[in-house]
Amino acid sequence: MESPSPSLRRKLTVYLDPREQFRPYLERKERWACLVVHRRGGKTFGCIQDLLHRALTHKREGPALRYAYLAPTRDQTKDIAWGYLKQFTSTMPGIKTNEADLQITLPNKATIRLYSGEAYERLRGIYLDGVVIDEFADIDPQAWFAVIRPCLSDYQGWATMIGTPKGRDNFWRLWEAALLDTSWFTLRLKASESGILDPQELADIKNGTPKHTFEQEYETSFDIGRPGAIYSKAISDARSEKRISDDVLWFKEVPVYASFDVGAPLNQRCWIFSLMGDRVNFLECLAGGEGCATPADWAGRLMQKQYRYGAVFIPHDAAQANGGLWQEALKIGGLANVVPVPRQYSVWDGINLALDAFPRVWFNESGCRSGLESLDAYHSKEERDGVTIRAVPNHDWSSHGSDAFSLAFQAIKSGLVMDRTAIPSRPNMNGGGPQVIMGYRGE
Repeated sequence: MESPSPSLRRKLTVYLDPREQFRPYLERKERWACLVVHRRGGKTFGCIQDLLHRALTHKREGPALRYAYLAPTRDQTKDIAWGYLKQFTSTMPGIKTNEADLQITLPNKATIRLYSGEAYERLRGIYLDGVVIDEFADIDPQAWFAVIRPCLSDYQGWATMIGTPKGRDNFWRLWEAALLDTSWFTLRLKASESGILDPQELADIKNGTPKHTFEQEYETSFDIGRPGAIYSKAISDARSEKRISDDVLWFKEVPVYASFDVGAPLNQRCWIFSLMGDRVNFLECLAGGEGCATPADWAGRLMQKQYRYGAVFIPHDAAQANGGLWQEALKIGGLANVVPVPRQYSVWDGINLALDAFPRVWFNESGCRSGLESLDAYHSKEERDGVTIRAVPNHDWSSHGSDAFSLAFQAIKSGLVMDRTAIPSRPNMNGGGPQVIMGYRGE
Protein backbone atom coordinates (compact mmCIF):
# COMPACT_ATOMS: atom_id res chain seq x y z
CA MET A 1 0.00 0.00 0.00
CA GLU A 2 1.32 3.39 -0.93
CA SER A 3 1.79 5.93 1.84
CA PRO A 4 -0.62 8.86 1.77
CA SER A 5 0.44 11.93 -0.12
CA PRO A 6 1.65 14.92 1.87
CA SER A 7 -1.63 16.70 1.16
CA LEU A 8 -3.58 13.90 2.90
CA ARG A 9 -1.36 13.68 5.98
CA ARG A 10 -2.79 15.08 9.19
CA LYS A 11 -1.19 18.26 10.48
CA LEU A 12 -0.38 18.38 14.19
CA THR A 13 -0.78 21.79 15.81
CA VAL A 14 0.37 22.31 19.39
CA TYR A 15 -0.47 25.45 21.34
CA LEU A 16 1.73 26.48 24.23
CA ASP A 17 0.42 28.84 26.89
CA PRO A 18 3.45 29.67 29.05
CA ARG A 19 3.48 32.03 31.95
CA GLU A 20 4.67 35.43 30.79
CA GLN A 21 7.59 35.24 33.22
CA PHE A 22 8.92 32.21 31.31
CA ARG A 23 8.23 33.41 27.76
CA PRO A 24 11.76 34.88 27.37
CA TYR A 25 13.14 31.45 28.32
CA LEU A 26 11.03 29.62 25.74
CA GLU A 27 12.03 32.16 23.07
CA ARG A 28 15.75 32.20 23.92
CA LYS A 29 18.48 31.72 21.32
CA GLU A 30 21.31 30.79 23.71
CA ARG A 31 22.46 27.20 23.91
CA TRP A 32 22.85 27.16 27.69
CA ALA A 33 20.43 28.39 30.34
CA CYS A 34 20.40 28.75 34.13
CA LEU A 35 17.14 29.48 35.96
CA VAL A 36 16.97 30.43 39.65
CA VAL A 37 13.31 30.42 40.58
CA HIS A 38 11.37 30.61 43.85
CA ARG A 39 9.23 27.76 45.18
CA ARG A 40 5.95 27.26 43.31
CA GLY A 41 7.28 29.48 40.55
CA GLY A 42 6.56 26.93 37.82
CA LYS A 43 10.12 26.30 36.65
CA THR A 44 9.57 22.58 35.98
CA PHE A 45 6.27 23.31 34.23
CA GLY A 46 7.97 25.80 31.91
CA CYS A 47 10.94 23.55 31.19
CA ILE A 48 8.70 20.60 30.26
CA GLN A 49 6.87 22.93 27.87
CA ASP A 50 10.22 23.89 26.36
CA LEU A 51 11.35 20.27 26.04
CA LEU A 52 8.13 19.34 24.26
CA HIS A 53 8.21 22.34 21.94
CA ARG A 54 11.78 21.71 20.85
CA ALA A 55 11.24 17.97 20.46
CA LEU A 56 8.34 18.63 18.09
CA THR A 57 9.86 21.46 16.04
CA HIS A 58 13.61 20.87 15.83
CA LYS A 59 14.93 19.53 12.52
CA ARG A 60 18.24 17.88 11.77
CA GLU A 61 19.68 14.98 9.80
CA GLY A 62 20.44 11.67 11.45
CA PRO A 63 18.75 9.45 14.03
CA ALA A 64 15.62 10.43 15.92
CA LEU A 65 15.71 13.40 18.26
CA ARG A 66 16.41 12.50 21.89
CA TYR A 67 15.83 14.64 24.98
CA ALA A 68 16.24 14.06 28.71
CA TYR A 69 15.05 15.48 32.01
CA LEU A 70 17.04 14.77 35.18
CA ALA A 71 16.03 15.23 38.84
CA PRO A 72 17.88 14.10 41.99
CA THR A 73 15.88 10.89 42.57
CA ARG A 74 13.52 8.72 40.54
CA ASP A 75 10.64 9.52 42.87
CA GLN A 76 11.23 13.25 42.41
CA THR A 77 11.48 12.79 38.66
CA LYS A 78 8.18 10.94 38.55
CA ASP A 79 6.36 13.20 41.00
CA ILE A 80 7.61 16.49 39.57
CA ALA A 81 7.75 16.06 35.80
CA TRP A 82 6.11 12.83 34.60
CA GLY A 83 2.56 14.06 35.26
CA TYR A 84 3.16 17.28 33.31
CA LEU A 85 4.64 15.42 30.36
CA LYS A 86 1.72 13.00 30.14
CA GLN A 87 -0.79 15.82 30.59
CA PHE A 88 0.69 17.89 27.77
CA THR A 89 0.74 14.93 25.35
CA SER A 90 -2.49 13.19 26.36
CA THR A 91 -4.49 14.39 23.33
CA MET A 92 -1.74 14.01 20.75
CA PRO A 93 -2.27 11.23 18.19
CA GLY A 94 0.43 8.59 17.82
CA ILE A 95 1.96 9.05 21.28
CA LYS A 96 3.73 6.07 22.85
CA THR A 97 4.07 6.10 26.64
CA ASN A 98 6.50 3.82 28.47
CA GLU A 99 5.70 3.94 32.18
CA ALA A 100 8.58 1.64 33.16
CA ASP A 101 11.24 3.81 31.52
CA LEU A 102 9.40 7.14 32.06
CA GLN A 103 9.70 7.82 28.35
CA ILE A 104 7.37 9.33 25.77
CA THR A 105 7.81 8.89 22.02
CA LEU A 106 6.26 11.67 19.93
CA PRO A 107 4.66 11.33 16.49
CA ASN A 108 7.92 12.48 14.84
CA LYS A 109 9.79 9.64 16.68
CA ALA A 110 11.50 12.08 19.02
CA THR A 111 11.79 10.79 22.58
CA ILE A 112 11.74 12.52 25.96
CA ARG A 113 12.95 10.37 28.85
CA LEU A 114 13.15 11.12 32.56
CA TYR A 115 16.24 10.05 34.53
CA SER A 116 17.30 9.89 38.16
CA GLY A 117 20.36 11.83 39.26
CA GLU A 118 21.30 8.85 41.43
CA ALA A 119 21.73 6.75 38.27
CA TYR A 120 23.15 9.35 35.88
CA GLU A 121 25.62 6.78 34.51
CA ARG A 122 22.71 5.44 32.43
CA LEU A 123 23.19 8.47 30.21
CA ARG A 124 26.81 7.65 29.47
CA GLY A 125 27.51 6.96 25.81
CA ILE A 126 24.21 8.18 24.34
CA TYR A 127 23.58 11.32 22.30
CA LEU A 128 21.19 14.07 23.39
CA ASP A 129 19.64 17.02 21.59
CA GLY A 130 18.71 18.73 24.84
CA VAL A 131 18.52 18.18 28.59
CA VAL A 132 16.97 19.81 31.65
CA ILE A 133 18.72 19.27 35.00
CA ASP A 134 16.31 20.05 37.85
CA GLU A 135 17.55 20.92 41.37
CA PHE A 136 21.09 21.11 40.04
CA ALA A 137 22.55 21.61 43.55
CA ASP A 138 21.33 18.17 44.66
CA ILE A 139 23.00 16.23 41.83
CA ASP A 140 26.61 15.08 41.75
CA PRO A 141 28.57 17.69 39.72
CA GLN A 142 30.30 14.80 37.94
CA ALA A 143 26.96 14.02 36.28
CA TRP A 144 27.27 17.18 34.19
CA PHE A 145 30.99 17.34 33.54
CA ALA A 146 31.78 13.65 33.02
CA VAL A 147 28.58 12.24 31.51
CA ILE A 148 25.89 14.66 30.33
CA ARG A 149 28.00 17.36 28.67
CA PRO A 150 29.68 14.84 26.31
CA CYS A 151 26.22 13.54 25.33
CA LEU A 152 25.45 16.94 23.77
CA SER A 153 28.47 17.10 21.48
CA ASP A 154 27.24 15.02 18.52
CA TYR A 155 24.41 17.37 17.57
CA GLN A 156 25.39 20.49 19.54
CA GLY A 157 22.56 19.93 21.99
CA TRP A 158 21.42 22.45 24.58
CA ALA A 159 21.13 22.28 28.38
CA THR A 160 19.10 24.06 31.07
CA MET A 161 19.96 23.98 34.77
CA ILE A 162 17.22 24.98 37.19
CA GLY A 163 16.79 25.10 40.94
CA THR A 164 16.25 27.02 44.14
CA PRO A 165 19.31 28.16 46.14
CA LYS A 166 20.82 25.97 48.86
CA GLY A 167 23.78 28.14 49.79
CA ARG A 168 26.93 29.02 47.89
CA ASP A 169 27.43 25.62 46.33
CA ASN A 170 28.06 24.38 42.79
CA PHE A 171 24.69 25.79 41.62
CA TRP A 172 25.69 29.22 42.92
CA ARG A 173 29.05 28.99 41.15
CA LEU A 174 27.28 28.00 37.94
CA TRP A 175 24.91 30.97 38.28
CA GLU A 176 27.74 33.43 38.92
CA ALA A 177 29.68 32.15 35.89
CA ALA A 178 26.56 32.25 33.67
CA LEU A 179 25.97 35.91 34.52
CA LEU A 180 29.37 36.76 33.05
CA ASP A 181 29.04 34.60 29.91
CA THR A 182 27.02 35.90 26.97
CA SER A 183 26.49 32.35 25.68
CA TRP A 184 24.18 31.71 28.65
CA PHE A 185 20.55 32.70 29.14
CA THR A 186 19.86 33.57 32.79
CA LEU A 187 16.59 34.11 34.63
CA ARG A 188 16.07 34.80 38.32
CA LEU A 189 12.57 35.08 39.77
CA LYS A 190 11.95 36.22 43.34
CA ALA A 191 8.50 35.66 44.79
CA SER A 192 8.22 39.32 45.79
CA GLU A 193 8.85 40.43 42.20
CA SER A 194 7.55 37.69 39.89
CA GLY A 195 3.83 38.20 40.50
CA ILE A 196 3.24 34.45 40.21
CA LEU A 197 1.97 33.82 43.75
CA ASP A 198 -1.13 35.54 45.08
CA PRO A 199 -0.02 38.48 47.27
CA GLN A 200 -2.17 37.39 50.21
CA GLU A 201 -0.87 33.82 49.95
CA LEU A 202 2.72 35.08 49.82
CA ALA A 203 2.14 37.31 52.87
CA ASP A 204 0.70 34.36 54.77
CA ILE A 205 3.71 32.20 53.83
CA LYS A 206 6.10 34.94 54.94
CA ASN A 207 4.36 35.36 58.31
CA GLY A 208 4.48 31.64 59.05
CA THR A 209 7.97 30.85 57.76
CA PRO A 210 11.34 31.45 59.48
CA LYS A 211 13.03 34.46 57.91
CA HIS A 212 16.10 32.57 56.67
CA THR A 213 13.93 29.89 55.07
CA PHE A 214 11.73 32.47 53.34
CA GLU A 215 14.77 34.36 52.04
CA GLN A 216 16.24 31.19 50.59
CA GLU A 217 13.15 29.45 49.22
CA TYR A 218 11.08 32.42 48.05
CA GLU A 219 13.53 35.29 47.62
CA THR A 220 16.16 33.01 46.01
CA SER A 221 18.99 34.12 48.31
CA PHE A 222 22.27 32.25 47.94
CA ASP A 223 23.53 33.84 51.17
CA ILE A 224 21.58 31.39 53.34
CA GLY A 225 23.39 28.11 53.91
CA ARG A 226 21.87 24.75 53.09
CA PRO A 227 19.66 23.53 55.96
CA GLY A 228 21.62 21.04 58.04
CA ALA A 229 24.92 21.87 56.32
CA ILE A 230 27.77 20.05 58.07
CA TYR A 231 31.03 21.33 56.57
CA SER A 232 29.93 24.50 54.71
CA LYS A 233 30.90 26.93 57.49
CA ALA A 234 34.29 25.25 57.95
CA ILE A 235 34.95 25.42 54.20
CA SER A 236 33.94 29.08 54.10
CA ASP A 237 36.38 29.81 56.94
CA ALA A 238 39.12 27.88 55.13
CA ARG A 239 38.57 29.96 52.00
CA SER A 240 38.65 33.25 53.89
CA GLU A 241 41.88 32.14 55.60
CA LYS A 242 43.35 31.14 52.22
CA ARG A 243 43.75 27.50 53.24
CA ILE A 244 42.22 26.44 49.92
CA SER A 245 44.54 27.25 47.03
CA ASP A 246 46.81 25.72 44.42
CA ASP A 247 49.77 26.62 46.64
CA VAL A 248 49.17 23.53 48.76
CA LEU A 249 51.78 21.20 47.28
CA TRP A 250 53.25 17.73 47.68
CA PHE A 251 56.81 17.31 48.88
CA LYS A 252 58.34 14.08 47.65
CA GLU A 253 60.31 13.64 50.86
CA VAL A 254 57.05 13.39 52.82
CA PRO A 255 54.89 10.24 52.66
CA VAL A 256 51.27 10.57 51.61
CA TYR A 257 48.24 8.64 52.78
CA ALA A 258 45.03 7.60 51.05
CA SER A 259 41.60 7.20 52.68
CA PHE A 260 38.80 5.37 50.87
CA ASP A 261 35.05 5.07 50.79
CA VAL A 262 34.26 1.90 48.88
CA GLY A 263 31.09 0.55 47.31
CA ALA A 264 29.57 0.69 43.85
CA PRO A 265 32.03 2.14 41.29
CA LEU A 266 30.15 5.41 40.97
CA ASN A 267 30.27 5.90 44.75
CA GLN A 268 33.95 5.15 45.35
CA ARG A 269 36.04 8.07 46.60
CA CYS A 270 39.67 8.43 47.66
CA TRP A 271 41.35 11.39 49.38
CA ILE A 272 45.13 11.72 49.25
CA PHE A 273 46.73 13.70 52.08
CA SER A 274 50.00 14.33 53.88
CA LEU A 275 50.99 15.62 57.32
CA MET A 276 53.29 18.61 57.87
CA GLY A 277 53.66 18.96 61.61
CA ASP A 278 50.11 19.36 62.93
CA ARG A 279 48.89 20.55 59.53
CA VAL A 280 46.91 18.17 57.28
CA ASN A 281 47.35 18.84 53.55
CA PHE A 282 44.74 17.31 51.26
CA LEU A 283 46.24 17.03 47.78
CA GLU A 284 43.60 15.24 45.70
CA CYS A 285 40.15 13.74 45.80
CA LEU A 286 39.58 10.96 43.26
CA ALA A 287 36.29 9.45 42.11
CA GLY A 288 35.50 6.00 40.81
CA GLY A 289 33.46 5.18 37.76
CA GLU A 290 34.10 3.95 34.26
CA GLY A 291 37.72 2.84 33.99
CA CYS A 292 38.23 2.79 37.75
CA ALA A 293 35.76 0.37 39.27
CA THR A 294 37.71 -2.42 40.98
CA PRO A 295 40.43 -2.54 43.66
CA ALA A 296 42.89 -3.54 40.92
CA ASP A 297 41.93 -0.42 38.92
CA TRP A 298 42.45 1.74 41.98
CA ALA A 299 45.79 0.16 42.79
CA GLY A 300 47.04 0.87 39.28
CA ARG A 301 45.68 4.42 39.38
CA LEU A 302 47.36 5.24 42.68
CA MET A 303 50.64 3.57 41.73
CA GLN A 304 50.84 5.72 38.58
CA LYS A 305 50.92 8.88 40.66
CA GLN A 306 54.42 8.15 41.94
CA TYR A 307 53.57 9.07 45.52
CA ARG A 308 55.26 7.24 48.37
CA TYR A 309 52.31 5.89 50.32
CA GLY A 310 52.87 5.65 54.05
CA ALA A 311 49.56 3.79 54.32
CA VAL A 312 46.27 3.28 52.49
CA PHE A 313 43.22 3.39 54.76
CA ILE A 314 40.02 1.50 54.06
CA PRO A 315 36.76 1.17 56.07
CA HIS A 316 36.56 -1.71 58.56
CA ASP A 317 34.02 -3.61 56.43
CA ALA A 318 36.44 -3.69 53.47
CA ALA A 319 39.02 -5.56 55.54
CA GLN A 320 39.85 -9.16 54.78
CA ALA A 321 39.09 -10.15 58.38
CA ASN A 322 35.49 -8.93 57.92
CA GLY A 323 34.95 -10.64 54.59
CA GLY A 324 35.89 -7.63 52.47
CA LEU A 325 37.89 -8.00 49.28
CA TRP A 326 39.56 -4.60 49.10
CA GLN A 327 42.43 -5.15 51.49
CA GLU A 328 43.85 -8.19 49.73
CA ALA A 329 43.00 -6.95 46.23
CA LEU A 330 44.80 -3.62 46.75
CA LYS A 331 47.85 -5.49 48.02
CA ILE A 332 47.84 -7.81 45.01
CA GLY A 333 47.61 -4.72 42.81
CA GLY A 334 50.89 -3.47 44.28
CA LEU A 335 49.82 -1.22 47.17
CA ALA A 336 51.52 -2.18 50.39
CA ASN A 337 50.45 -1.09 53.85
CA VAL A 338 46.69 -1.30 53.35
CA VAL A 339 45.22 -0.65 56.79
CA PRO A 340 41.57 -1.06 57.88
CA VAL A 341 40.33 1.66 60.24
CA PRO A 342 38.39 0.54 63.33
CA ARG A 343 34.65 0.97 63.14
CA GLN A 344 33.04 4.11 64.53
CA TYR A 345 29.77 3.41 66.27
CA SER A 346 28.23 6.67 65.04
CA VAL A 347 28.84 8.48 61.78
CA TRP A 348 28.90 11.67 63.84
CA ASP A 349 32.05 10.45 65.61
CA GLY A 350 34.01 10.68 62.36
CA ILE A 351 32.33 13.95 61.37
CA ASN A 352 33.16 15.59 64.70
CA LEU A 353 36.78 14.46 64.45
CA ALA A 354 37.00 16.12 61.04
CA LEU A 355 35.28 19.31 62.23
CA ASP A 356 37.58 19.57 65.25
CA ALA A 357 40.64 19.26 63.01
CA PHE A 358 39.37 21.54 60.22
CA PRO A 359 41.20 24.70 61.43
CA ARG A 360 44.51 22.94 60.62
CA VAL A 361 43.37 21.45 57.30
CA TRP A 362 44.60 22.80 53.94
CA PHE A 363 43.42 21.85 50.44
CA ASN A 364 44.94 21.94 46.98
CA GLU A 365 42.01 23.59 45.22
CA SER A 366 42.46 22.04 41.77
CA GLY A 367 43.14 18.54 43.03
CA CYS A 368 40.35 18.57 45.60
CA ARG A 369 37.62 20.39 43.66
CA SER A 370 35.20 17.46 43.49
CA GLY A 371 35.85 16.58 47.12
CA LEU A 372 35.22 20.14 48.28
CA GLU A 373 31.92 20.12 46.40
CA SER A 374 30.97 16.94 48.26
CA LEU A 375 31.87 18.45 51.64
CA ASP A 376 30.03 21.67 50.83
CA ALA A 377 26.85 19.78 49.89
CA TYR A 378 26.96 17.28 52.77
CA HIS A 379 24.09 17.91 55.16
CA SER A 380 21.88 16.32 57.78
CA LYS A 381 18.14 16.04 57.93
CA GLU A 382 15.73 15.70 60.80
CA GLU A 383 14.17 12.35 61.65
CA ARG A 384 11.33 12.09 64.15
CA ASP A 385 10.06 8.99 65.90
CA GLY A 386 7.25 10.68 67.82
CA VAL A 387 9.40 11.26 70.89
CA THR A 388 12.80 12.51 69.79
CA ILE A 389 14.20 14.54 66.90
CA ARG A 390 17.51 13.35 65.47
CA ALA A 391 19.83 14.98 62.95
CA VAL A 392 20.90 12.23 60.55
CA PRO A 393 23.56 12.83 57.85
CA ASN A 394 21.85 12.52 54.47
CA HIS A 395 23.05 9.62 52.34
CA ASP A 396 23.37 10.94 48.79
CA TRP A 397 26.12 11.64 46.26
CA SER A 398 27.91 13.99 48.67
CA SER A 399 28.16 11.43 51.48
CA HIS A 400 30.73 9.23 49.71
CA GLY A 401 33.44 11.87 49.51
CA SER A 402 32.56 13.05 53.01
CA ASP A 403 32.85 9.55 54.48
CA ALA A 404 36.28 9.08 52.88
CA PHE A 405 37.29 12.48 54.29
CA SER A 406 36.28 11.65 57.85
CA LEU A 407 38.04 8.27 57.60
CA ALA A 408 41.35 10.13 57.35
CA PHE A 409 40.77 11.72 60.76
CA GLN A 410 39.58 8.45 62.26
CA ALA A 411 42.91 6.97 61.17
CA ILE A 412 44.81 9.87 62.71
CA LYS A 413 42.87 9.58 65.99
CA SER A 414 43.53 5.83 66.10
CA GLY A 415 47.29 6.37 65.76
CA LEU A 416 47.43 4.62 62.39
CA VAL A 417 49.03 7.46 60.40
CA MET A 418 52.69 6.54 60.33
CA ASP A 419 55.19 6.05 57.54
CA ARG A 420 55.05 2.29 57.21
CA THR A 421 57.56 2.37 54.36
CA ALA A 422 60.18 3.34 56.98
CA ILE A 423 59.45 0.28 59.13
CA PRO A 424 61.93 -2.48 58.24
CA SER A 425 60.37 -5.77 57.35
CA ARG A 426 61.22 -8.69 59.60
CA PRO A 427 63.94 -10.80 57.94
CA ASN A 428 62.97 -14.31 56.99
CA MET A 429 65.32 -16.54 58.97
CA ASN A 430 63.78 -19.75 57.68
CA GLY A 431 65.46 -19.90 54.30
CA GLY A 432 62.23 -19.57 52.42
CA GLY A 433 60.53 -22.49 54.18
CA PRO A 434 57.36 -22.36 56.22
CA GLN A 435 57.47 -19.65 58.87
CA VAL A 436 57.54 -21.00 62.44
CA ILE A 437 55.28 -18.96 64.69
CA MET A 438 55.77 -20.99 67.88
CA GLY A 439 57.62 -24.20 68.58
CA TYR A 440 57.52 -26.87 71.26
CA ARG A 441 60.39 -29.13 71.97
CA GLY A 442 59.49 -32.35 73.72
CA GLU A 443 61.73 -35.01 75.13
